[in-house]
Amino acid sequence: MRTQIVLVGAGVACLGSLLIFQFDGLSWKSSVKHALAHVLVKQVPAPASAGGGRFHGEERFIYVMGGAHEELKARFAEAAKLYKQGLARKILLKSEDMLLEYSPALGRNLKHDEWALKMLMRLDVAENDIEFLVVEASLLRTFNGAKALSRIAAQREFETLLVVSSDYHTARVWYIFSKFIRAAKKNTAMYVYGVSEHHGGYLLLTEFIKLVCYRVFLC
Repeated sequence: MRTQIVLVGAGVACLGSLLIFQFDGLSWKSSVKHALAHVLVKQVPAPASAGGGRFHGEERFIYVMGGAHEELKARFAEAAKLYKQGLARKILLKSEDMLLEYSPALGRNLKHDEWALKMLMRLDVAENDIEFLVVEASLLRTFNGAKALSRIAAQREFETLLVVSSDYHTARVWYIFSKFIRAAKKNTAMYVYGVSEHHGGYLLLTEFIKLVCYRVFLC
């Protein structure tokens, strides 16, 4: 019965998303977006006392969720800001096996990880404080990433984990990451930071459907 209710709700949400996509200029669009943002955006910042010293606590890490390059630039800026505040000693990134544009200086195509490293170093993050993680590719990228990272956090006994993503993605990130962290039965404190991005009603409704599906079918 519960599954049927959820499926009906998801169907209504899908229909709503199509309506917003087709009639993007209707006046009620902003109200729908505001309501969805209230559900989807969940900022969980670290307390002010967590920073202060130059890496007070050695096992503090920032993990930047993957995305398109323009999205990543904004997330890198947020991660670098948190890093320079002393909230973490390292920034973790998912390694991506992809080639970018041709680099005349290198005489070959630039690799994604090289680009990411360069972007963070331009933001005054030390090269030794940037670490790439190998995470198995999956259609369920958030789910798979949370599962892999929680395992790494348990093995390396992370004291603190700060996750940086898009603002509308933070509720799903908080839900799935915190669930895996708790399941690992380690005392890892977790915080979530969302970067504001431009997004329409269609994208917000799609994210809402994903959040519902995660809660019902995956966890």
